[in-house]
Amino acid sequence: MAYSKTQIPEDEQSEILHLRAQLQLRDQLVDQLSSELYRLIKANPAALPPANSSPLQPQESSLAPTRAIAHADTLQQELTALESQIEFYQTQIDKRDAQIAHLQNSCQSLSDRNQMLEHVIQELPEVYRQKFSHRLDQVKTKVKSLQLENRRLYSALQDSHDSLTPTNASWPAHSKPPRN
Repeated sequence: MAYSKTQIPEDEQSEILHLRAQLQLRDQLVDQLSSELYRLIKANPAALPPANSSPLQPQESSLAPTRAIAHADTLQQELTALESQIEFYQTQIDKRDAQIAHLQNSCQSLSDRNQMLEHVIQELPEVYRQKFSHRLDQVKTKVKSLQLENRRLYSALQDSHDSLTPTNASWPAHSKPPRN
C-alpha cells in the first residue's frame, strides 16, 4: 500500500529521514573503505588473500569457485599488466624529469656564461683603452729618450764642429771659411 506524505505520520517521516541519513552515511563509509582498500592493495599486492581461501565467495556449487578463481586470476593479470604499464610510464616520467633537470642546469650555466661574456664585452673598450695608453706611454718614453739622445748628439756634434773651425771673430758661426 503506497502512502503519500500527507498520510504518513510525522514520527514515521522522521524515522524515514533518519534511516536515509544513516544510509547516506553508510554509503560514504563504503566509498571511503573501498578507496582505502584499493590504495592498500595498490601499495601492497601481496596483501591479497589467495583466491581459493576468500571468505566472501559462496560455496554453492563446484563451478562457482572455479569461475571466481578464474575471474580473480583474470583480475590479477589485469592488475599486473596495469602495474607494469604504470611502472613503464613512471620510468618514462622519471627519465623526462631527469632530462628536464639536466636541460635546466645546462640553460642556467649557459645563461651565467652569457652574462659573463656580456660583462667582458662591456669592459673591452676600457681594457683596450688602458692597453693602448700603456703602449703609447712606452712609445712616448722611448721618443723622449731618443729626442734627448738626439739633442745630446747634436750638441756634441756642434761642439766638435766648433772646435774644428778656427776662432775668427769675422766669420759668422755658421758660415763657411773663405777659400784661399
